[in-house]
Amino acid sequence: MVMQAVAAALGIPGATAVLYGRRREAVLVAASDATARAAHDLEAALGEGAAAAAMAGGRRVTRLLFPGRTVIRKEPLGPDGERRLRHEMAILERLRGVEGVAQLAEAPRYPGSIVVADVGGTSLAGPALPLAVDDLTGLAVGLARAVAGMHRRGVTHRDVTPANILISRDGALCLVDFALATSFAEIRPEFTHHTEIVGTLAYLAPEQTGRTGRPVDQRADLYALGATLYELATGEPPFGSGDPLRLTHDHLARVPVPPAEVNRAVPGPLSAIIMHLLEKEPDNRYQTADGVVYDLERLRDAQARPAAAALRVGEHDFPLRLLPPSRLAGRDTEIAALQAAFEDAQAGRCRGVLVRGAPGVGKTALADELRPVVTAGDGWFVVGKFDQYRRDLEFDAVYQAFRALGRLLLAEPEDELAEVRGRILEAVGPNAGLLTAVLPEFAALLGVPPDPGDPLTAQVRARRAGVEVLRAVASRKRPVVLFVDDLQWAGRTPLGLVDLVLNEEPVEGLLLVGAYREDDVDTAHPLAALLSRLQDQAAVQHLRLVKLPVPSLITMVAEMLHVDPATAAGLAEVIEPHTRGNPYETVELLNALGDGGGDGVSWRASRGEPAAGCDRRAGRRGGPHAGARLRRGPPGGRARGGSAGAIPPRPGPRGDPGRAGLAAAAHSAAGDGAAAGPGAGVVRGRGGAVPAGGRCGP
Repeated sequence: MVMQAVAAALGIPGATAVLYGRRREAVLVAASDATARAAHDLEAALGEGAAAAAMAGGRRVTRLLFPGRTVIRKEPLGPDGERRLRHEMAILERLRGVEGVAQLAEAPRYPGSIVVADVGGTSLAGPALPLAVDDLTGLAVGLARAVAGMHRRGVTHRDVTPANILISRDGALCLVDFALATSFAEIRPEFTHHTEIVGTLAYLAPEQTGRTGRPVDQRADLYALGATLYELATGEPPFGSGDPLRLTHDHLARVPVPPAEVNRAVPGPLSAIIMHLLEKEPDNRYQTADGVVYDLERLRDAQARPAAAALRVGEHDFPLRLLPPSRLAGRDTEIAALQAAFEDAQAGRCRGVLVRGAPGVGKTALADELRPVVTAGDGWFVVGKFDQYRRDLEFDAVYQAFRALGRLLLAEPEDELAEVRGRILEAVGPNAGLLTAVLPEFAALLGVPPDPGDPLTAQVRARRAGVEVLRAVASRKRPVVLFVDDLQWAGRTPLGLVDLVLNEEPVEGLLLVGAYREDDVDTAHPLAALLSRLQDQAAVQHLRLVKLPVPSLITMVAEMLHVDPATAAGLAEVIEPHTRGNPYETVELLNALGDGGGDGVSWRASRGEPAAGCDRRAGRRGGPHAGARLRRGPPGGRARGGSAGAIPPRPGPRGDPGRAGLAAAAHSAAGDGAAAGPGAGVVRGRGGAVPAGGRCGP
C-alpha cells in the first residue's frame, strides 16, 4: 500500500506492488520503460518504506509492461552485485528451454540487470493452505518435473520454497530466484552461525546447515521439495518457522508428523512420498527428481483409476551417479574414539587428535563426523585446509579457521559479543593490534587499530595471540573444535600454533583435530619433529586410518548399490585387488564401471580386460593408480573381471540400469565363476546396451 500511494502521488501510471521471489520483495510494476526509470528514481529517492521493501535482500525488482507482454527486471545491488549478476545469468543460461523454471527474455536488455519472462500470477506463499488434494497432486507433479529438468542441466537450486514458486493465471508453475543456485555437483557448506545459514531455514535440508558433515548435492533440493509439499498439504512447514536455533535442531533430529496425520484429507501414498523426501540422511531419501515424478504420476493415475497398481515408494528411483554412502563403513572404532576425545576435551582432559592415513582413505570424512556431535553440545566446528601448491596467507589452514571463528563470533548477540570481546582483549593484551591487522573479522570484533608491531617477533606473537583467543572463546558451555586438514603441507609458522595448543595446558572445551598423509611426512619434514614430541603425550590421541578390509568394503558397496551384503560380496571381491580397499578409489572405480554417460561401459568378457576407452576412464576416476591396477590385476582378479563384465540386460534394484549392471555383476561374481564366452556379456548404461568387447567411448 505504501508503494502504490507514493507512486500515485508522484504520477507514475499503473504502478503497483506485487510479491516476487524468495524474499517476497515489493516489485514496482511500470507501464513503460520510461515509467520504469521513474520507478528507479522513486526508489533512489526513498531511504525507507517503499524503497526499502523494493530493495530488500540487496536487489531491485521491476515489472516492465510492453505491448503484448511483460518482463521482470532484476538488478542485484551492493558491492558484490556484479558478481551475483554474472552468477545468476550463467545459471539461467544453463536453464534455457527447461519447462517450469524462469526463462531469460531475449529483449530488452539492461546493463547490470537480469531480464526474465513474466509468468504473472502469484507465489505459492500467497494462496490459502492447505490445498485440495487433486490440486496438490497435479501441482506436485509439475513442480517435480521442473526440478527434474533443472537437475538434468546440472543445476541445484538450494532454495526451493513456496515463495520461489509462481503460479500463472492459467495454472502453470514457474520456479524462480536462482541467486543461491549452483552448477557444482556438490558443495560442502561452512559451519556458520545458526542465524547466518544460507537459504530459507524452514525448508532447508539437514546437510545445508553445515552441521552434518555431508556434502550438499541435488538431493538437498528434494528435501526442500518435500518441505514445500508438506506445507501445501498441511498449511505449515514440517517444523513451523521462527527461531533459527530450534529449526536447525528440528531438521537435524526431529521426524515430522506425517501429513496424513495432520490433514486427514491427504492420501496415505502422497504422505509417504513427502515423508520419503524428508528423510534426514541423503542416502535414505529420493535420489533423483525423476524418481519423484514417477511416483507422483503413478499416484495421480491411481486417483483417476482406483484399480491401478499399488504404489511402491522409490521403486523407480536411482542415482545418475553412484555416491559414497553417508555412513562411514568400517570406521566405527575411530568414530567412537573421536567422540570420546571431544567429551574429554570438554572436561579439559584432551588437547587434540591427530589422524593419519593414505590419500582417499577418509581422514576428512572422519573428522566431519564430529560436526553433529559438536552441534548437539551447542559448540562450534571451524576448519581450515592447507594447499599443496599455494603457501600464501589465504591458503593457510590456521588463518582460514580463525577467520571462520571470527565470523561465528560476529553473529552472536551484542551482549554476548561484548563479554567475549572483553575476554579476548584481556587475554591478548598488546597483541590485539596484530590480530586486527591480520584477521578482518577480528578487526570488526575488537575495534582496535591494526598494529603489527615488530616484524621480527610478529610470527611468535601471532601464535601466542592465537592460542589466547582460543582460550578466551572455548568453554564447556561453548566447545570449539578446530580442524586443521592436510598438515603435511603446512609451514613452520602454522605448525607452531598447533604445537602450542597440543603441548600447553589443556583448555576446557577446546579440541584440535589434525589430519595428514603419513607417506608425505619424512624425517626432514617440519611436522616430523612435532609428531615425535607428541608420541608420549597422554592428552593427544593418534588415529591411523587403514584401507578398508574386505568385510567393510562389502558393506560400502552394498550401501552404494542399495543391495544386501551377500549380493555385493562378489563385486567387492572383484574390485578389491584394483583399489586395495581405498574408499575414494572404490567410488571412482564403481562409477567408471557403471557409468552410462552416453555410451555405456564394456569389458572384453573373454579376457577380463577393460576396453581401451574404459581403461582410460578408470584411470581418471579411480585415482592415480586404478587404471594401472586394472591393467595389471592379479590373474584371479582378471578372471573374475571377465565374469563381472558379463552383465545381462535385465532390470535391477529400483530400476537403475547402471546399478542393475553392477548388481548383476555382483550376482555373477558370487556364482559358479564360469567364464563368459566372447560377446556374451552386455553392460547397460543410460546410453543403452553395449555388447561386451564393444567400444566404450573416448
